[in-house]
Amino acid sequence: MSHTQQSRPSVPQRTLRKIDYFNQLLERVHDSDASKSHQESTSAGNGGKRVCFIPDPNLRSDVVHMQDNVFFTDALITADELTIIFPAGGHFSVIADNLEGDTNLKRVRIDKWLLLMVDVRRMYSEYFNIRVVRWETFFSWLMGGDITHPETGPCRGADLVLGGIDYTTEYINTVNGITRENYQRFDERMDIFASHMRIWPPIAPSREGAIKNHRIQMLDYISTYITRTPRPESMLWDGQHVPHGKVLKRTHSAFGNHVFLPTAPPPSVQQLQGLCDLPGRQWIVQDWVPTLRQLGEYKVYFVEGEIVWVSVARFNENTSGWYAMDTNNETRRLHEVAAMLRAGPILHDYLFPPEPPQGISHLSDLIMFSKRTFEGLTSRERGYYGDSLLLQWCRMDVGIMTSGDACWYFVNEVETNMGLGLFGEGCHRAVMNGLAGLWHTLLYSPA
Repeated sequence: MSHTQQSRPSVPQRTLRKIDYFNQLLERVHDSDASKSHQESTSAGNGGKRVCFIPDPNLRSDVVHMQDNVFFTDALITADELTIIFPAGGHFSVIADNLEGDTNLKRVRIDKWLLLMVDVRRMYSEYFNIRVVRWETFFSWLMGGDITHPETGPCRGADLVLGGIDYTTEYINTVNGITRENYQRFDERMDIFASHMRIWPPIAPSREGAIKNHRIQMLDYISTYITRTPRPESMLWDGQHVPHGKVLKRTHSAFGNHVFLPTAPPPSVQQLQGLCDLPGRQWIVQDWVPTLRQLGEYKVYFVEGEIVWVSVARFNENTSGWYAMDTNNETRRLHEVAAMLRAGPILHDYLFPPEPPQGISHLSDLIMFSKRTFEGLTSRERGYYGDSLLLQWCRMDVGIMTSGDACWYFVNEVETNMGLGLFGEGCHRAVMNGLAGLWHTLLYSPA
């Protein structure tokens, strides 16, 4: 096992700018609020925050069916909460009404951004006035309108612009209207617009999360010097040869897109080059870890530095897709997994005993490993950047790999964008509640 190679991605040796997204966001919140007159701030009718909701065009029900879309979830809400999101019709549907004889309770299939607003309403009695603006309308104005004066555009009067596209994915696509010819203009004008209007989630950390390379090197360092555990070897693709028996994954991508596994026919050099011919896009070559498919991987959710939920994602051989399940606070210890691997194939449900021992929280080993890795990452990111987005929220994907006769935890990936990556399959309501608390703290607390 080797942890260091010269071709491995490295953090640039330069003076790195201080990341202070949230202080900047709060400053704009307070400056904006202070500049509004009492009449203007109550003109919404009920004094609530005015939210301009821009649904991601890649997630609309006419593009991806709402029932099969991981960005939508089932939830129980009240009739009062339904009135908040009513203007966003088409991004939720009422599945069942009059539940258990309670005319006030409804089961809905709902966009998770809208559910986040419902949670803030429920937890803090905040009210929102939602106006839905289609991405096409916003994009047309952004590319040709006066972006230094948002009051002239479709988001005029809004206290907050919510949603939009996910920058950790390949956002240069025909659905978004962003092309190889206009993406630089789009990025520049979006930055100008963001300097005049509050946008959630913040754009800068979303772009940072798409790069991946720096965090990979930090994870390598932590596995060598802090947790002292094995980790799959990673390096940047040399651009000339297709590696044999390795995983290829690309930056600026998510949800299994731009990933080539050694179990599938290998891509050509020309194919790889064609998929990363935009600035900043790079291929990362990583060791193949077969236990990821055999056992799955844990999804460890952090909000404000605390673990709020753990789920597990497993691979379905029949559909060649991943599905998530909640844990029952019990899982096999690593030495049990190692013994079973030596004995033969493992069933997908092996990690979670059907009748776990009473009073023993076997997740404690996983949680301890995750916390040590988290502390190491945040410490190094603060050292390089002056701050760490991880201290606000992240999802840590933890797998199990073998080294010799033993099994070890390793961090496969860390998601930091509050978009598809974090809101994907297995995002429990406990995570949503934690994010609602964070959102309220950042956007509504007094200076």
